[in-house]
Amino acid sequence: MATYKVKSQGVEYTVSVVDKATGGSLVTVDGREFEVKLSGGDIDSAASLRPVLAGWKPISTASTPCASAPPASTATPEGDGRIFAPISGTIVAIHVRVGDLVSVDQVLMTLEAMKMENDITASVSGTVKEIAVSEGSDTSTDQLLMTIG
Repeated sequence: MATYKVKSQGVEYTVSVVDKATGGSLVTVDGREFEVKLSGGDIDSAASLRPVLAGWKPISTASTPCASAPPASTATPEGDGRIFAPISGTIVAIHVRVGDLVSVDQVLMTLEAMKMENDITASVSGTVKEIAVSEGSDTSTDQLLMTIG
């Protein structure tokens, strides 16, 4: 198993890759598991992911998983309170209202994508100033969802 710290849009994630005896690999991103099967040429193992992960910094090669990073937030790296959709999907629940006080890591809404529910959390404390979507809204990647000020 190889474990990496990956930084994307200012948010750090813990990613581990394990070859499966039955073929393919198991990729875990902050506790969420994905079974992957690479194709093209002789690609069929986590070892083949190494070039793709070249810019990622290994943190462990132990056989036990490392501790998860803090919950991923979708606020901008500057922490300006704007919350964006990390992926396209459908808003299935909004847990706060305009005017509510929220704290860091508080779940603000739930976005369903690829039959998985994803918690959208706050990276800053403050007051909900704007909610730009409603329950049932389809969203696109990087769409503004909410503003906290």
